[in-house]
Amino acid sequence: MDRSAGIGPLAGITVVETGPGVAGAWCGRLLASLGAEVTVLPPSGGDPLAAREEIPGDAATRGLVHEWLMAGKRLGENTGKSTGENTGTGNRTGTITGASRSTGRATGTATGDSTDTPTPMPADTQLGTPPAQPDLLIIGEDHRGTPSITPTRGTVRLSWFGASGPYAAWRGTDLVVQALSGILYPTGPKEGAPRPLGDLQSALLGGVAGAVAALTALLARGPALTLDVSILETALLLGELQVADVDYYGRAVPRAGINRFSPTCPLSIHRCREGWLGVTLITPQQWDAFCRMIGRADLAENPDFGTTTLREQRADAVEAAIDAALPARTAQEWAEEARRLRIPAVVVPDAAGILANPVFAERGAVAPVRVGDRVLDAPASPLHVAAPEGEGQAPPPRSTAESPLAGLRIADFSMGWAGPLTTRILADLGAEVIKIEAGRYPDWWRATQWTPEAIAGRQFEKSHRFAAMNRGKRSVSFDLTTSEGADLARRLVAESDAVVENHAAGVIARLGLGWEVLSEGHDDLVMLSMSAFGTGNPLSDTRAYGSTLEQASGLPSFRGEPGEPPVLGHVAYGDPVGGLYGSVALLAALHHRQRTGRGQWLNLSQVEFLLPFAAAPVLTRSATGREPPRPGNGHVSLALHGLYPAAGDRWIAIAADEEQRRALSRLTGLAEATLAATLSAWTATQEAERLAAALQAAGIPAAPVRTPEETMADPHLTRSGSYHDTERPHLGRQRQVGLPLLIDGRRMPFRGTAPLLGGDTEAVMRDILGEGRALYHSALDRGIVSLEPTTLRGAHG
Repeated sequence: MDRSAGIGPLAGITVVETGPGVAGAWCGRLLASLGAEVTVLPPSGGDPLAAREEIPGDAATRGLVHEWLMAGKRLGENTGKSTGENTGTGNRTGTITGASRSTGRATGTATGDSTDTPTPMPADTQLGTPPAQPDLLIIGEDHRGTPSITPTRGTVRLSWFGASGPYAAWRGTDLVVQALSGILYPTGPKEGAPRPLGDLQSALLGGVAGAVAALTALLARGPALTLDVSILETALLLGELQVADVDYYGRAVPRAGINRFSPTCPLSIHRCREGWLGVTLITPQQWDAFCRMIGRADLAENPDFGTTTLREQRADAVEAAIDAALPARTAQEWAEEARRLRIPAVVVPDAAGILANPVFAERGAVAPVRVGDRVLDAPASPLHVAAPEGEGQAPPPRSTAESPLAGLRIADFSMGWAGPLTTRILADLGAEVIKIEAGRYPDWWRATQWTPEAIAGRQFEKSHRFAAMNRGKRSVSFDLTTSEGADLARRLVAESDAVVENHAAGVIARLGLGWEVLSEGHDDLVMLSMSAFGTGNPLSDTRAYGSTLEQASGLPSFRGEPGEPPVLGHVAYGDPVGGLYGSVALLAALHHRQRTGRGQWLNLSQVEFLLPFAAAPVLTRSATGREPPRPGNGHVSLALHGLYPAAGDRWIAIAADEEQRRALSRLTGLAEATLAATLSAWTATQEAERLAAALQAAGIPAAPVRTPEETMADPHLTRSGSYHDTERPHLGRQRQVGLPLLIDGRRMPFRGTAPLLGGDTEAVMRDILGEGRALYHSALDRGIVSLEPTTLRGAHG
């Protein structure tokens, strides 16, 4: 939710943002939404994004994203003074952003779940001199120099590929980063070119990582920090599941087709009488209930479709049966029935559907923004972080340490991907994270089988997914369904600075561990709840996975070719995006706590984290009343943009503006007038790696399209230290994606492998709770504490 400067957890923090760059601009807007006063220095050469038309030839769509990124900021006067520093031509691209004279700071306010109608952000054409010593300096990924400004807390430098390594001088675009990060290849039809996830998405995600870096600088003790954020490395976070599965299975999962992601079936989108329904069915109970809901009990009872593996082998038949049944009702009617039956099925909205969603409006996830002389509805900041009023005592200063978050303790009830990624980011930055599990319900990413044989074989300690998401943490095992176990957990929370949980809405409260209970007598506690739709609204009870979040966000409607169904871009897009945003929200609340001693409950929605990716189509609909056309592999402003075949059944991504298109014509010897029609035949004879290097040397953004497993051997990522090479008991060696930032030119040190189930329980009970060995062993004997799963642990939905 967007706020005026001076209102929110970052009230009083001053930021200077210099660009251009979408990542830098989104980083600045997120900080502004948290209450910081952000002053933008306009690029001296102007901003091409200000002239971009979301529908080419339609002036009503000109500059929409540019103005949206400027919302809530002030415009500063660029004096032109610079150190002359240049972080490389890799920091330039044909799609950039900077400052606008037509949009100023926000006047609306919102905290938590406020239903107050937001006030549109007004124009502010007044130029002024930026503060010479702001708290933070944000340098966008497309900048060509650094202003002569010395921040007191930190400098965040965003770039497409990082400050060093083989790609440091490459030119970046969203398509190039998607190609290199391995997230593009698995999406799309089984044969032919993959489908891009969507323009601006990698850059926007890089902006979220930039906000993590900025807040880290504010929380750190000691001198001002310089933090370098790589957009490419941030995009790697999206593909960690696939990379972990490559490690586990020893092979890549091939592209299976539009809306097909192994091993789940169905994970798909289907036309209804009106609208589209997104479905993700994993457990036997969900499959049975869905089949009966659509009138196909025969499928539920047919053993040939009894497991997700069998259904995947018969995916054509499964999808045909669903396609035949769903036109009987509207998508909204099916979704309401599915919610009642606890089936993960949701409406997949288009731009109009996003604008009409009452929950998005009520929570301030979609709000008015002023664009020139118009007020348009668009996605707002999804960070509902308040600035609680009242007396509070700031915690004692943490000691200066090598790790910026050293001295913070997080009680982590989260499981799966999103919540554990949030807490892993804080663990990587030095926080102590204590994971709370139990034998009856360990983290569901520990294993897929809970039979006595699987438990005896220690399968629950062999999950590459779990190991990647939970490195650097500790594990305690308390059975929260017992009064004694829940009491131990509450005592641990009382000794912690923050709590994180990502269970379905209401689950944690029913265990006696809700906000009202945990915060009693603990006014400085920060609690982050990140369910699918947030708590306390009509959609809160929706059963959801990461794919459900993407479906509900509407993103599939803006991807793919005309005539295709809405196209899912990821097996669980909402999870890693939610994990990154969750860390921003938690860090912002911890910063406010550090200054004021006041805690708060963060009631966040993971679906809302995805809505900013839909900003361009939603703004277009709001401005014109029309749905934007599907982009396929094209681009609204670049002269040439797409995926082209290369030798050896490979693909290469090329994204060129008009000048770069002419350079491509010269390099290939193909006529400019027919380049679009003849380029594919030419690239098909070229080796992808060599061609990408040759194009980049000529100043043309390009990259080979990598599969997830190929990213693990990428020469740039390997040489720049992007990965951790780990070895863990029961699992062996594993290469893991690291934190996508450097602090003062250095990587954060590796802080240990993922914990064994309950492996730290005795030490935590002794050192933090002050209990002797007798209570630990008694709890172990009675099953309150356990060091392995029990057979009572059923399939976790």
